[in-house]
Amino acid sequence: MSLVQLFEEHTEGKLYKKTKLTRAHIDLTPFSVMKVNLAAQVFSNRVAQHMKEVYGDSARETITFITHMNRFFDCLNTRNNNAGKLSRNTDIHDPRLSYLETEFLGYLEQWENDVKERVGKFADAERKRMLLSQQTIHGFHITINSIVACVRYLLGKGAKFVNTCVFNQDVLEQHFGHYRHKQGAGDNPTIDNVRHTLNTLRVVGSVAVAPIKGNTKRIGNDGA
Repeated sequence: MSLVQLFEEHTEGKLYKKTKLTRAHIDLTPFSVMKVNLAAQVFSNRVAQHMKEVYGDSARETITFITHMNRFFDCLNTRNNNAGKLSRNTDIHDPRLSYLETEFLGYLEQWENDVKERVGKFADAERKRMLLSQQTIHGFHITINSIVACVRYLLGKGAKFVNTCVFNQDVLEQHFGHYRHKQGAGDNPTIDNVRHTLNTLRVVGSVAVAPIKGNTKRIGNDGA
């Protein structure tokens, strides 16, 4: 059962009220596929609940996948220093860390085993299409193991809490994005070009914010 089918079998207006899904979530472009906010809205409890109401048990596996992805985003999206303690990582034994290590990665492993043991004459290429790509699975393992290790290390060294949202490369992407913007069609900037752009960014400072429609976001001093 696909998300495209869920979207197309209902009027966009009614579906949006329940799930916040729009055509932009379904008809992806080379740029929109990089936007994390679109993925987070697709893999949400709203969508899982609506799919359960409409399709019931026939969409069980899709609902399970969406639910796991929603919890994955929640675990890695604590962002505000002023948020309640329940939304922060404050304990090395936080159940969310255990969930990521055991349940989430275990779910991916079980999925892979189920595909390998599926009865039928399937070519290797066909079985691969039944799974997430190996790059995606490998990325999940790297992300989860490194985040969990970092959080536990920081808490063990005396940090009162950890906002996992700040573990990202948005700052670097924004910084080098300004270089690309300044160079226009120039793909090979010289040392002088880079130095000039760096000096410009130092002068502009906080005015050089990330674009509203970009796939990164600027994180303020309060962690938001």
